[in-house]
Amino acid sequence: MTTLTLSGYISENKVSHFLSEMLPLILLTSSTAVFGYYFAVVKLNKILPWKKHMFLRGLVDFAMVLAVTSILMSFMHSMYDSGNLFSRMMAFKEQNLPIEGMFALPLVENILFIVAIETIELVSEKNELELNLERVEKTQLQTKYSALKNQLDNHFLFNNLSVLSSLIYEDIEKSDQFIQEFAKVYRYVLTISEEMLVPVEQELEFIDAYLFLLKIRFEEGFQVKNDLDESLFAQSIPPLSLQVLIENAIKHNRISKKSPLQIHIYEENNNIVVANNYQPRDTPETASTHTGLKNLEEKYKLISDKIPLFGIQGDQYIAELPLINQ
Repeated sequence: MTTLTLSGYISENKVSHFLSEMLPLILLTSSTAVFGYYFAVVKLNKILPWKKHMFLRGLVDFAMVLAVTSILMSFMHSMYDSGNLFSRMMAFKEQNLPIEGMFALPLVENILFIVAIETIELVSEKNELELNLERVEKTQLQTKYSALKNQLDNHFLFNNLSVLSSLIYEDIEKSDQFIQEFAKVYRYVLTISEEMLVPVEQELEFIDAYLFLLKIRFEEGFQVKNDLDESLFAQSIPPLSLQVLIENAIKHNRISKKSPLQIHIYEENNNIVVANNYQPRDTPETASTHTGLKNLEEKYKLISDKIPLFGIQGDQYIAELPLINQ
C-alpha cells in the first residue's frame, strides 16, 4: 500500500477508504506469501543449501518469486478489468500512469520478502553453527576428561598393576610386552583426546593394545573375535568408541572360565557391530553412571545424522556404530 501510494498509483485521499475495504485482503495475501516463502526457504535449505548449489538455488528462489508474483498480478489484473472497488480507486486514467507499473510493484515487494527471509535464516543458521561449535568444544573437553578418568581411575590402575606384579615373577617377556601395551593405551588416549573422529585403523590399533591387557587379566574368561576387513580402515568413528562398548560389556556381564565373555566385532550395513553374549552380573563390577553410551550418542549427533544403536537381541547384547566417511 505504501509503495502504491508513494508511486502515485493510489491517491492519498483514497488511501483510508481503500484500507477500510481492502485491508483484510492485503493482510491475508501478504501473510500467506510470507509464511509460504518461509517454509519454502526452510525446505530449500535442506534440499538445496546455498553452499553446495548457489547458482541453482538462486534460480529456484527467483522462479519462486516470479510464480508468486504472477499469481498476484493475475489477480490484480482480473480485479482491474472487472471494474470493482479496487480498480475504481486506482485512478490510472486521471493520472495517466501505466498499468504495467502497478503490476511490477508486487515483483519488487516479493523480492524484498524473499531477501528478508533468506537473511533471517542465514543469521539463524550462523547462530546455530556457533552454538554447535560451543557444544563440540564442550564435548571435546568432556571426552578428554572422561577418557582420562576411565583409563586412569584407581580401579583400572589397580587391576593392571596387580596383573603386572604377578607377571614379573611368572614371565619376564610377557610382563615386558604388558608394559608396552599398557603404555600404548595411555599414549593413544592422550594423543586423540582433542579429535572428534579417528580412522578405524587407528582405533583398532589402540583396541588391540587394550584387549591384550584384558586378555592377560581375565585369561580364558575373555574371548574376542575381530572380523573387520581392511577395506573399512579408511573410514572413521569417534575415538574410544570401541573401548566404551567393550568396557560396558565387562562391567555388566559375568566373566569366568566356565562362563566366558565372548565379544564379536564385525561390519554389517556400514556399521561396526560389537556383540557379546548376554550374561548379566548380579552386581556390576563397578558402579555404572550410565553415561558411556549416552556420550557416544551425543558425539554422533554433533558430527553426523547417523546414530548408534544398542540393545538386547535374543541371548546377545548388540551395539552398532555407524561408519563415517570424512
